Amino acid sequence: MLDRDGLEGRAARIVNELLDRLVEGAEDVDFRGGTFLLTSMAAEIGQHVHRRCIELAREGNGSWELAASDADSLLTGAWRCGETIVQLTERGL
Repeated sequence: MLDRDGLEGRAARIVNELLDRLVEGAEDVDFRGGTFLLTSMAAEIGQHVHRRCIELAREGNGSWELAASDADSLLTGAWRCGETIVQLTERGL
């Protein structure tokens, strides 16, 4: 059985640690760069989730393709957000 609450709590702790270490504490990343870094990280995670869902679908349960589609939306949304951040930064906004 999936321990959804436990996994969500674990994910929140891991993300907070990553944010502190890779984004907030990084001397070479300003706030805008850090925001873009976050969108890039979300896209990378989306790619991994997408691949795993596709593998689960190939193992015999095609219903996992629905989750793969949602992961694809996560991936696309993250990259679109990143592109918007780049455009806003280039305009000096």
